[in-house]
Amino acid sequence: KKEVEFDIEVLSVEETTPFKINEKFLKKIGLKNENELKENLKKNLTTQYQQALNQIEKKELMDVLDKKHQFDLPEGILDDEFHTIWHRLEHAKKDNKLDDDDKSLSEEELKKRYKKISERRVKLALLIQFIAKEEKISISEKELTDGMINYSSQYPGQEKQILEYFKKTPSSIESIRGPLLEQKVIDNIVSKVKLSKHKLTIEAFNKLQD
Repeated sequence: KKEVEFDIEVLSVEETTPFKINEKFLKKIGLKNENELKENLKKNLTTQYQQALNQIEKKELMDVLDKKHQFDLPEGILDDEFHTIWHRLEHAKKDNKLDDDDKSLSEEELKKRYKKISERRVKLALLIQFIAKEEKISISEKELTDGMINYSSQYPGQEKQILEYFKKTPSSIESIRGPLLEQKVIDNIVSKVKLSKHKLTIEAFNKLQD
């Protein structure tokens, strides 16, 4: 409980200032003028909204496929899928990283929820495979290679190790092939439907996304 004296060296004094788009700022981010900045922002926002809408479209299409088809599912595949999901869930629980809506559920309720999710995932995977076969949709070697490169690019500095892992572990390539095939099947289905376009306000979009 003794008094202690500190010597403090002030390294810098900063203050908030209004943001200004000037020549120095534009040069720093590699743009010629303010119009180019606006066009870039517009392009980025449009891309973000389109990606979000694509996800909503995919989810709703999967809902339709799930509801319209009923068939027996292979027990072995179903059990494997549930155990894989449950294993991840137990790890999340241990690390206190469970989703908020999962935290309030008992173990029995969680099992019921994720068994239902497992059934949906297995059913949709089988449907995707069936549609791909019927429509003669496949993934070329180039698409697969591009997919692996795109995946590895998400981990800067580890690209070489990831590509090497894919090369040494052929079974891991399915984690790339599966989503690519799924997207091609979705694109195939969407190409055959009659689309109607609607303008959305930001509020309506947010509600749809929620």
